[in-house]
Amino acid sequence: MDMLTQKSETENAFREMAAQGPVPEYADVEFQFVPEGDDADWDALTEAFEELDYEVEWYQGDDANDRWIEVIVGDCPVTFDAVWTHEERLSVLAAVHGFAPRGWTLFVDAQD
Repeated sequence: MDMLTQKSETENAFREMAAQGPVPEYADVEFQFVPEGDDADWDALTEAFEELDYEVEWYQGDDANDRWIEVIVGDCPVTFDAVWTHEERLSVLAAVHGFAPRGWTLFVDAQD
């Protein structure tokens, strides 16, 4: 896991968002993690995330390459530091259980 590259990618994403216009002050941030092999421990990772009070959902499509765990951070400040704090913590924990980061997405209430 190359955390320096991952951090740089997140910084670049924030620069791109800022260049496109104003960003919301707060949003839900959804982080996705994919299993790196058949021995990835879905249950243990879910339990570890939930013990830290994160909301967790599983997505499983029709084939083995179309599945991931998603962690939702509600009302997260939309700043690089806030998102990176969660991303780094979650990514390290995911790696322990056989998962790799897939990315993250901001979701803003349409009324905001």
